[in-house]
Amino acid sequence: MARIDWRIRRAALKDCPVSAMRPGFVLDARGAYMAGKEARLPDLPRVIGFTDMAAAGRALMPGDEILAIERVPVSQLMQGADGQILPEHILAHIDHMVPQASYRLEVQRAGHVRSVDVPARALCPGLTVVKQGRRGDAFSDLRNVAITTGLLDKLGSNDAVAFIIGHELAHTLFADSRKGPLSRRDKESRADLYGAHIAACAGFDPGKAIEALAVVRSMNVGGLSLTHRPYKVRQQAIAQYLSVRPDCQAAFTWSRGEK
Repeated sequence: MARIDWRIRRAALKDCPVSAMRPGFVLDARGAYMAGKEARLPDLPRVIGFTDMAAAGRALMPGDEILAIERVPVSQLMQGADGQILPEHILAHIDHMVPQASYRLEVQRAGHVRSVDVPARALCPGLTVVKQGRRGDAFSDLRNVAITTGLLDKLGSNDAVAFIIGHELAHTLFADSRKGPLSRRDKESRADLYGAHIAACAGFDPGKAIEALAVVRSMNVGGLSLTHRPYKVRQQAIAQYLSVRPDCQAAFTWSRGEK
């Protein structure tokens, strides 16, 4: 999921009103899990993988524990009422820092502490997080995207997931939660096309958007009729858009279609 999100946000950079410089690592923390809380284990965020091997370089390895970022101890990056150090909190902190080509991290590996400079690359700020839930749902605010485990289990391919993330990212980029000249249905139509567009620009198969919508429909029968156009209309609009290769060098443009 983190790698898909990274690729989508990199491809969407030209459409973002602001950007962030982020190192390409994936973090996890014991405190995010009930077993970790009960065991009262030390809760240092741990590198578990990389979203961008070129950006990560050789400075970090899976298993490295992050002690500080730009001399700020991770204990000061805690957010939430329960004081957990969650990966998304730390990455959100990095997104709000003054953009830098690399970040100085203090890491612990096999009991030894050292400082490393980790390269960063520009991308749209925000994160895609996975929420527990059986419903086939995805949603967003003005910054972040969320997708349920129920929907992830049914989508079946990274290409379909990329479309869903791209669709929800469109809502954040265009601030669709705020009032504006477009109707809710127009905003959803624009997000459909943007999701397919940015999935293609990120190197995924945009045709899987058709299948993704079929999955969402099967999990939300009748539940989206007031805010979204009929699924067949949405699928046809995506197919028509994709009949002309998306211009990934230019910013995304959208014109209102038939209602």
